[in-house]
Amino acid sequence: MSFKRTKNLVSVVISNFNNAPYLEDCLNALLNQTYKNIEIIIVDDCSTDDSKSVINMWIIKNEAKFPNKNFITTVNLSRNVGFSGAVTCGLFHAHGEFIAIHDSDDISDINRIKKQVDYLKKHSELDAVGCNYSTFTNDNPNPTPVNNGLYYGVDNIKEIYARGGNAVCYGTLLFKAEIFDNIGGLTRKINGAEDYEFITKLLPFGIDNINESLYYYRNHDKQRSNEFYSKKTFKNLQNTDLKVLLALDTLNIGGTETHVLSLAKELIKSNVNVVILSNEGPLSQEFQKLNCKIYTIKFPLTIINDYNENISYKNKIKEIVVKENINIIHAHQSPSGAICIDVAKDLRIPSIFTVHGLYYHDIVSTKLPLCSKVISVSTPVYNWLSKFNIQSTIIPNGINFDDYSFNNKNSIRSSLEIPENALLALYCSRLAWEKTKVCENLIRVCKDLRITEKIDVHAIILGDGPDLNKIREMADFVNNMLRIKFIHVLGSKTNVSDYYNACNCVIGTGRVAIEAIASYKPVIASGNHGYLGILNKSNIDNAWKVYFGDHDSWKINNASFLYNDLITIYQNKKDIIYNSKFNIEWAKNIFSISKVTEDIINIYKTSLQNF
Repeated sequence: MSFKRTKNLVSVVISNFNNAPYLEDCLNALLNQTYKNIEIIIVDDCSTDDSKSVINMWIIKNEAKFPNKNFITTVNLSRNVGFSGAVTCGLFHAHGEFIAIHDSDDISDINRIKKQVDYLKKHSELDAVGCNYSTFTNDNPNPTPVNNGLYYGVDNIKEIYARGGNAVCYGTLLFKAEIFDNIGGLTRKINGAEDYEFITKLLPFGIDNINESLYYYRNHDKQRSNEFYSKKTFKNLQNTDLKVLLALDTLNIGGTETHVLSLAKELIKSNVNVVILSNEGPLSQEFQKLNCKIYTIKFPLTIINDYNENISYKNKIKEIVVKENINIIHAHQSPSGAICIDVAKDLRIPSIFTVHGLYYHDIVSTKLPLCSKVISVSTPVYNWLSKFNIQSTIIPNGINFDDYSFNNKNSIRSSLEIPENALLALYCSRLAWEKTKVCENLIRVCKDLRITEKIDVHAIILGDGPDLNKIREMADFVNNMLRIKFIHVLGSKTNVSDYYNACNCVIGTGRVAIEAIASYKPVIASGNHGYLGILNKSNIDNAWKVYFGDHDSWKINNASFLYNDLITIYQNKKDIIYNSKFNIEWAKNIFSISKVTEDIINIYKTSLQNF
């Protein structure tokens, strides 16, 4: 800002378009506020009624009552710039330490500003506050409390928005002006949802509601919300109208790729037209079973900085998009996604990006803001994106539970010469980062359990990655030390469900944890971020909130935790089986691929309609 904000001053920003009949009520309510240190900025968005005359007459009539000479500033726009443009113009004129929002057809309780300022000063952890509201009509001017679906508590409000819901009324907002200095005004990209998007940008700063009706919302035929929601500018989209390009870097075996495979199956089942774009990989054969178009491009391992190389990739993808008549691009990984986002922007079609972890530093500030919609797979990812002012909707990676139904298969144990009564632990993960340390802990723990506890324990390790050879060397070392092969390093497998069924428990995180739950197996959650332990009725909700240790955790990955939990599983098989039955019923309510796909299809349709 080019000026210093005035301490304790509240700047009330009002945008107006053709609300002449209601302006006096609105302005009188602000003049009569018990909190007197306010200024009003009213921006008229080139009204075609007599709004400007009403405002000027009100000023002349009430000027003697103004608490200061700068009490009201009027801005008359020479052309209509729309709601978001008018509000943002008003925000730039605000001088106060605080900014309050107000619609020109509504009324504030005389104590609203005072109570909201006091609330923020009392709660230093908050930078923004809304309040409850009542409604009234022209025929019935007495405000009536309504069931308005507001929520209270910072965490509750965050969770509602993370799920795509609404928890704060825009017109009731009062926030510290430094937030505007930080994030700017309202977007002009989302017609009709500009206020919603602005609220989501406030979430990282801390926002709550006062559970008291301090704002009176006028219902009338010409209000902006009615005008927007009654528009029929787009036809009712059917699933068959959707032509989606699903983009990946490579068809590797991993949580992201497996999710996209499950999503593609369900989209096709739901009559959505699907095209796959990726480099070939170990999962290519499984993707070919989809019987949809697959285009192969060898994407680089990192973001392309060379201009000519970038243009070459973009042109190839544009040819595919035009040829297949694609109207939605849904990307999941950085190098391919960065190019696809640019292509969507050039061709003026929506781009969706699913963020699967906390490792998208290469595109979070440059490319994700260009997307029509961003999906986060967990609460920690949602919170991480919020730090970059990226609003997202939490939709978890989904699975088809029928693919992992319980089946007691002995062939895996037989082929590896693992006794039927041995304790068999399965570790399935990409062997890189902290997940390698988890795997190393498992090998050490299994060795110690054999030596100290005399437990006949075996471990199967599935997955590849840069540390695969390191893990093989460690496994060979301990196998030779004990003169028995009890650590089985098998690399990548596409028939993972067979291995789930063969084991007694699974050590894993993220999608692996979900798949193991679907297979009725006990899960010891341990991932990139840290250790959670055996999942059960008492901790599984909180475990999901940190994506089973992959995106956040309760404690570090310490081998002693794993040692004790494996002993617990060995000694309490009946209780563990009971927990597994509870876990699967819990998981079906959240991770069912049919539900996940339905939510994603809704995002596709909304993005097309709002584009």
